[in-house]
Amino acid sequence: MRIRYRALIGATFCATICTLGLAVPAIAATNVMAYDSNGDSVLTRAEFQELQIDSFKVLDADGDGSVTLAEIDSLAAAKDVNVSGKRVMVRDTNGDGAVTQTEYLAVAPGFQKADVNNDGVLAGKEITRVSKFLAQAGY
Repeated sequence: MRIRYRALIGATFCATICTLGLAVPAIAATNVMAYDSNGDSVLTRAEFQELQIDSFKVLDADGDGSVTLAEIDSLAAAKDVNVSGKRVMVRDTNGDGAVTQTEYLAVAPGFQKADVNNDGVLAGKEITRVSKFLAQAGY
């Protein structure tokens, strides 16, 4: 259950960051560093991608490997979270009405936009910026 909650928060992180122009799922400020798997106090692209994978799993409510607008709308209503179906569905690059995990991960510029100094990791002020935004958004 803890992983599903963390992933739900992660899903919300992506949708909320999209509002900021960062295009990632919205995660609770206190949970962002839960993805720091090696404990070095920075998030690498790979660690950040784990957040996105967890987020996708939460969005894929029926577990069929793709996310539809109906799933996103149901999740938002059931969990009272701010997940934008439109922002997720723009990742549907083949236009079939469903976003696969591959599509979801391929169209996710959030890491690049959050990595202001382009050093390949999110650290210090970059994490603080994301965390502050999430806190202001209520996550």
